[in-house]
Amino acid sequence: MNHTPQPLLAALLLSLSASLSSSYANADSDRLFIEDSDDEQLIIESGDGESLSIDDGLDGDDLIIDDELSIDDGLSTDDELSIDEDLNIDDDLNIGDEAGTDDELNLGDELGIADQPPSQADQGVSVSLDRAWFETGFLESDNPADYQLYGHARAKIHWQQGPWEAQAAARVDLYDEHPGGWDDTDLDYDETFIRYRSKSGILTLGAQRVIWGRIDELPPSDRLSTPDLRRGLLDDLEDRRLASAAVRYEHFMDGGRQKLDFLYVPRLREAELPDNRGIWYPINQDKGTIIGLDTTAAIEAVVRTAAIDDSAPDTDGGLGVRFNQQGSGYDYALSIQRGVATLPYFTYNPARNLVEAKHLRSTTVSGDLGFEALGGTLKLEAAWNSDTPITRTNGRFDSTESLAWGVALEMFPGDGDTRLNLQLVGNYLIDAPSVLDRDKAVSFNGSLEWPFADNNWRARMRFNVGLDMNDLYFNPELTYTGFSSQELYLELHSYDGDKGSVGGFYEDNSLISLGWRIDL
Repeated sequence: MNHTPQPLLAALLLSLSASLSSSYANADSDRLFIEDSDDEQLIIESGDGESLSIDDGLDGDDLIIDDELSIDDGLSTDDELSIDEDLNIDDDLNIGDEAGTDDELNLGDELGIADQPPSQADQGVSVSLDRAWFETGFLESDNPADYQLYGHARAKIHWQQGPWEAQAAARVDLYDEHPGGWDDTDLDYDETFIRYRSKSGILTLGAQRVIWGRIDELPPSDRLSTPDLRRGLLDDLEDRRLASAAVRYEHFMDGGRQKLDFLYVPRLREAELPDNRGIWYPINQDKGTIIGLDTTAAIEAVVRTAAIDDSAPDTDGGLGVRFNQQGSGYDYALSIQRGVATLPYFTYNPARNLVEAKHLRSTTVSGDLGFEALGGTLKLEAAWNSDTPITRTNGRFDSTESLAWGVALEMFPGDGDTRLNLQLVGNYLIDAPSVLDRDKAVSFNGSLEWPFADNNWRARMRFNVGLDMNDLYFNPELTYTGFSSQELYLELHSYDGDKGSVGGFYEDNSLISLGWRIDL
């Protein structure tokens, strides 16, 4: 017999026995028995007759365990692990390389290991600089600013001991638009929390970043997170979200296949906006336009001269609960939320003679589904909102119900590292009167990421095309990734569109950017 694989096998069996020891802690016997059955299954038995059967999923007997194998589950430092009988392993056994999607064994899902705490090597205190980022962008000639600078750094102190975990994190952001624009240096907290992990759940108290939903960019279920709009929509979704104080409890059921996620935001943290002199501010007083509104000449004349109040109410942020079910080849989630909109909606208030921000409290009921189809992962998501702000054509502020939806297909062509994501998204104002808003907004957007040259380079394209009106955004990017944990990139952000669209509002903000970032 060839004994070469035995050290690897012993390590695998040690890992398996450790993960199963808690499940059999109350068994009448102090020993576990692992044996092969005649129907190509691996059977693990406790002394009281309880068993776990794992089918090897192979057509042949590539893994053969002929005789009884005994492992003492009460090992101390002086105990020995003995394998008395012969164990035959086919030298041609290949785990993972030739198995398809349906043949993969996910121990975390199948055995209920929903979220294991960090290993012993991660225990203790660590201090790290998570990210550093610097970028300069050159704007088109019609913009009042010639260029913009951005700098970012994020650091944290992390502590882990057994089921307890704590973290204190901070970030600094630098903004500069030149000439005559907005500049600011902002020191802020990032994810700062204390966390406790049990066998069935995770409790987190403190500042955290929670994004619910399934599709990229603008998931309809994402209602309680805090957007960062100081750079408009230049960055990816995770970089456009800030940590906010919250209480979160994640409860796992059915061996980790089901999850209940409870979230409470005790204090509203509204979206972070640039200064009203900044080029990414959602009101352009030079033109008298407001993002998302097809403003009339009369409204534009008022907006040019009116004062602006973008303060948010001093209130709680809201709460929500989300249920997630994982199945074989699919998973879905349902959620209900009641909270205050973190995104401001600007409208003119004639009584105060100013343009003010509205943050309506709304109930949101949403669902999302993902499953394998069309050569990739098909994602469906929709959310009903009870109170969506609108502006009537006479300029009066109002609200109505709305339905936000999205359909996405994520693919990895050629089963390689290239990722293609295509999305059709929309927002429908239910029974809305004649309004300045987009009442039946529909857009086709997505992204393509293609690593090449031995993964030393990456080409990427993000895009958005409005289907209900002219609304265009294109973001080609070329990145050198040959340095360890670092990226050098050159990218274009191009906007165009009709008045009332995002592309039309930012049409003078097209720019070419050169940047460097490192993630540690």
